[in-house]
Amino acid sequence: MAARGELPPEDSPVTEAEPAEQRGGLLTRLFPPAPPLPDRPDPLVGFNRDGPLRPVRESVFLLRRNLLAWVVPGIVAFFGYFASQYYGGDNLLGLLGSFVMFGALIAAGWIGWQRPALFGTVAGVLSYLLVAGLAFFTFAQRGAGPETFGGIGPVLGNIAIGALVQAGFGFVGGWYGGYLRRRQTQFNVSNGRRRR
Repeated sequence: MAARGELPPEDSPVTEAEPAEQRGGLLTRLFPPAPPLPDRPDPLVGFNRDGPLRPVRESVFLLRRNLLAWVVPGIVAFFGYFASQYYGGDNLLGLLGSFVMFGALIAAGWIGWQRPALFGTVAGVLSYLLVAGLAFFTFAQRGAGPETFGGIGPVLGNIAIGALVQAGFGFVGGWYGGYLRRRQTQFNVSNGRRRR
């Protein structure tokens, strides 16, 4: 208004621009935070908040209380991950396996509404550990040990890198699943208000 030469009336409230640190970054602008899920209890009821390593203890508490939210998606992601690795990306089964794996990791975030990224990450790590265990069992049956693959150091390095990659996929998938659930809840609540 000032650029056009118009001044606001004296009695109108003056609003200041929101500081940049309160607006958030690029991800916050692209995916604004949704409200908490309505009609859900506090996920930390019964948790002892005193003591050291509170974030770690909270995570273990939530994972222990809601085993199905990460074990079942982790097992489904195992089948998808195994298919994607066994058949490769050139085959239809390998591509389908990748979709199953990512879908399971997203489902872990959807089901684990308390901490979606945590549940997705743990489901991803579980799927990788199952695939790695199956590979070790198969190689051991054929008489191949760590020496066959260059020694224990390179084998452990490859396992650590694979686990980190799968944990990253789980983190992103779980975060996205939680984001979708919160957005769906927000959409349902706003539609319910419009119908009234």
